[in-house]
Amino acid sequence: MSKHQAILDYLEKLPIGKRVSVRSISNYLQVSDGTAYRAIKEAENRGIVETRPRSGTVRVKSKKAVLEHLTFREIVEITGSEVLAGKEGLEREFNKFYIGAMTEEHILDYVSEGGLLIVGDRTNIQRLALKHDNAVLVTGGFDVDPSILELGNSGQTPILRTKHDTYTVATMINRALANMQIKTDILTVEQVYSPMHEYGFLRETDTVRDYLDLVRKSRFSRFPVVNQHQMVVGVVTMRDAGDKAPQTTLDKVMSRTVFTTNLSSSIANVSQRMIAEDFEMIPVIRNNQTLLGVITRRAVMDRMSKEQLSGLPTFSEQISQKVVLQANHFELTVEPSMLEKSGVLSNGVLTEVLTTVTRQLMMNSGKNLIIEQLLVYYLQAVQVDDTLRIEARIVRQTRRSAIIDFDLYLNLQLVTKATVTLKIN
Repeated sequence: MSKHQAILDYLEKLPIGKRVSVRSISNYLQVSDGTAYRAIKEAENRGIVETRPRSGTVRVKSKKAVLEHLTFREIVEITGSEVLAGKEGLEREFNKFYIGAMTEEHILDYVSEGGLLIVGDRTNIQRLALKHDNAVLVTGGFDVDPSILELGNSGQTPILRTKHDTYTVATMINRALANMQIKTDILTVEQVYSPMHEYGFLRETDTVRDYLDLVRKSRFSRFPVVNQHQMVVGVVTMRDAGDKAPQTTLDKVMSRTVFTTNLSSSIANVSQRMIAEDFEMIPVIRNNQTLLGVITRRAVMDRMSKEQLSGLPTFSEQISQKVVLQANHFELTVEPSMLEKSGVLSNGVLTEVLTTVTRQLMMNSGKNLIIEQLLVYYLQAVQVDDTLRIEARIVRQTRRSAIIDFDLYLNLQLVTKATVTLKIN
């Protein structure tokens, strides 16, 4: 592990509110002041620390942590509840909810730190939960005993009330937790990129000789170029500089049209742009446009091939699970959730179905695919419980592209035709 990364790991482990400084880190971790300063600046851009007037640089709750947990304040918004007591505890993290359908002697089996009890007008159950520092959400709009409210205020434990029934509230919270987990599982540039001091970069005043020296040293051939303010102004490759005189400055040979990204961008979007535009490397910048690092296509593909999402399926995955491969065709039975308001198969669902079949058909290519164009011709409406027969054939395929033709049948009658154009990487 590099010294830079060791400092970032150290900062992430600090308690919230802990003050840090260049001198304290350099002394504690035995690194130079310059290394400590660069690491603190990167930690600030990541949201790990924050520089405040008079207080200096302090450890703060990072944005990433916000994605991984809900707070009781967010539970209030999700369920449309009113806060009856314990407003001071609304910023606490919510970790688990349980429904108060058990007897008093068994409720202690369910309480946990950061827990939320969903219950009706059962005062004794409410009191037991509050005594164990668990928040209470009263459903059905029932009145709450004043002694319960007093207990919530004294312990700064939220007591909420909603007009919804228990089942509806549990469904709302479950959906929010599922969405939060999927968000957390999505890969971002922050998890894959290489900091600029590890990958390398050049200045516009550097020469072709400096570029060739960096190529030999790093074994990479594409580098971001920055100006005196560390802002990205170009990219230089072997094609740009390979045949130029060694003393030529990079501002005369570099490519000035640069696509950049930031730490919060999803890897899926970045990989599609890399494939579509044939980028091998993309600079990663801060909010002020200064260089933070780079992300390479090899790193993206390696990480995407290894990373597995949680068991919480996205809409696309739910649709793909409904497409069944038969001997020489695919089948899909239309379910109520796939319909538009008018009662026919949704255009969006059909697009997901065609995408799923395309990827299964091209599975043996072992490469990354981007759908460049999708043309659909609707000949007849499809409704609930209809079983579609999907026949697909590759019309044309090269090393870098493919065209696939689709025929969708309902009871031997052609109802939809489609053509998909792919780019293969």
